[in-house]
Amino acid sequence: MYLAVMQDFLEKIRDAHNDILVFVLFAGCLGVLLYMYPREGQFKFEYAEGRVWQYEDLFAPNDLQIDRLEEEIKADQDAIRNEQAPVYVVDASLVDQKIAQFEKAVAKQWPERDQGVIEDLLTSERRDSLKMVEQLTIGSKVINDLYASGIIDLAQQHEEMSRSDGLLVKNGGTSRSVERQDLYTISEAVLESNRTLNRNPKAEADFLQPIIQQCLAYNLSYDAEATERFVENRLQTVVRTAGNLSAGELIIRKGQLVGKEELRVLNSLESDYENEAGKGRSWWIILLGQALLISLGLVAMVIIIKMLQPEILESPSRITFIILLVLLMALTVKIALEVPTLSIFLAPLCMLPIVIRTFYDARLAILLHVVNVFMLSFIVPSAFEFVFLQIFAGILLLYGMRSLARRSQFFNAALVIFFSYSATYLGLNIIQEGNFEGIHLTNYAWFGGNAVLSMLAFPLIYFIERSFGFVSEVSLLEISDSNNVLLRELSEKAPGTFQHTLQVSNLAEEAIRAIGGNVLLVRAGALYHDIGKMEAPQYFTENQHGINPHDDLGYEESAGIIIMHVIKGIELARKHRLPEEIIDFIRTHHGTTRTEYFYRKAVEEQGKDNLDIAKFTYPGPKPFSRETAVLMMADTVEAASRSLTNYSEENLEALIEGLIGHQQSMGQFENASITFKEITTVKKVFLRKLKNIYHARIAYPDRKE
Repeated sequence: MYLAVMQDFLEKIRDAHNDILVFVLFAGCLGVLLYMYPREGQFKFEYAEGRVWQYEDLFAPNDLQIDRLEEEIKADQDAIRNEQAPVYVVDASLVDQKIAQFEKAVAKQWPERDQGVIEDLLTSERRDSLKMVEQLTIGSKVINDLYASGIIDLAQQHEEMSRSDGLLVKNGGTSRSVERQDLYTISEAVLESNRTLNRNPKAEADFLQPIIQQCLAYNLSYDAEATERFVENRLQTVVRTAGNLSAGELIIRKGQLVGKEELRVLNSLESDYENEAGKGRSWWIILLGQALLISLGLVAMVIIIKMLQPEILESPSRITFIILLVLLMALTVKIALEVPTLSIFLAPLCMLPIVIRTFYDARLAILLHVVNVFMLSFIVPSAFEFVFLQIFAGILLLYGMRSLARRSQFFNAALVIFFSYSATYLGLNIIQEGNFEGIHLTNYAWFGGNAVLSMLAFPLIYFIERSFGFVSEVSLLEISDSNNVLLRELSEKAPGTFQHTLQVSNLAEEAIRAIGGNVLLVRAGALYHDIGKMEAPQYFTENQHGINPHDDLGYEESAGIIIMHVIKGIELARKHRLPEEIIDFIRTHHGTTRTEYFYRKAVEEQGKDNLDIAKFTYPGPKPFSRETAVLMMADTVEAASRSLTNYSEENLEALIEGLIGHQQSMGQFENASITFKEITTVKKVFLRKLKNIYHARIAYPDRKE
């Protein structure tokens, strides 16, 4: 009994292993997102200065300290920085050095001076000595006075300052404020010393002036570190609060305009709420709320995928691809939020719709983008603006990326991203501020950076193609180039088959365009679906010229050779590294049908009961997408149409109905997401195309001489 229950349990797990794997992948995504998201509460009100408060009357839930607005604090800080006088430090030891230099120079030059006319011819040696002492006293005082006032070495940034501007002169432990006009430069000090000597009748100016000039040097130099310390000390005094609010006191009424006073209180309330919500038991409550919201978002993604592209859920690699994209977008937001020098506007969230649109359709891309933006919105500031910007940019982007046939469209996408962000931001600010003053031009630089980073989607797409085996529309165009090595080889070795593939691709392309599908994919698949015939082209009627090698073979052997072209095609495709999505067309273009001609001939000769039907049946699998189903129909109809002798509309219609009806009766399309209505549309397209191909030509009259 126990073994039976266990076996039944294991069988259920085996049958649901893909669903379990999908659940595990999304659960892992949930865990990583929870790890990356910050543990802080999210304020439930959206507000901005100049907007009307649309919620109910709001009262203070507890005693609240009101913080000043950041721009107010910043304005005070900027004022302090602008008003702070630069600090210049005195070199106190310099004056003594220069006085000593002056005295030495006077003593040396005094005997050699030009005495001029001497009134008293009986001047004694003592009188001369007293005269020198007098000049030493006069000169020393001039030098002392100049250095006492200060001879300043102006820093480059202060050269244009006004003479009435103030400076702070620091001498040891004391500081004094002076005006620029009270200080001297070297040239000003020279002029001042000359004026002082000329005013003193006892001074021998001509003798003293050159000596004093040589003794002048800067004793005041700029000290950037001291200036910054003064600024920092003053910045500590900036008031950051604007008062207090008591519990229960009204903050704002419903319908009231949010002014600067209300904005201060609301900002303080939000900050207080988020700080308190990130502590203690609230941490677990926040984690639970985040887990619930992220889970809802991931469930919405699964539902969207199941509705639009259910085959994705059958492929673990495709699910992993989408989850990695979601995590990458969350990582960019986390980096933008945590690095102080960055802005949330730099996070290139439009990479997700670009990449998904490259491999799937625009509907899936925009819906997954919308869900992803909502999942990220509750951890970013100004959630409303964030959601509006990102969704609007995504919609415009995907409208401009309706086709990815050229790589230049990726550059166009970057321009669309920049202009959509810029225009949306401008509109939101005009509405909120009522003027253009609140627009920060630096944000446009962030938008430009966002657009540039979005261009990383291009190398990312190449990496995804190589890592996950996907194929983009650009790659499909490259694969479909008739100059491709494999297609050139097919045209040389099996020219009839090559012409057949061209006709099949035209039929399939028109049909899939009519019912909706990947036109480039079905075209590329059609061009390669019969490459296996290159191994033995003479065994296929389109390449034969009068001689049929099957005449010398048994029916089973002939059927085996025909069936083998599918296997050989897969081998060739893998050898040339064609994407798996192209190889799928080679696998499925005959499904599990039979080689009807050889099978019926064998039945006529040996009887149905004496045959091994498997030897006449293609290995499959059956087509599993509308593209592969359309190719199967186009391949069969095109090949059979060559055998008609009368290409009337009735004959062509009967041929199409009979062949496709037979495929339907054999259940060849039961795994493909194609409806009866779409099959009817495909038939009509085939009929119209074949009528154009085999149309009756006008009989021209004989030309008469």
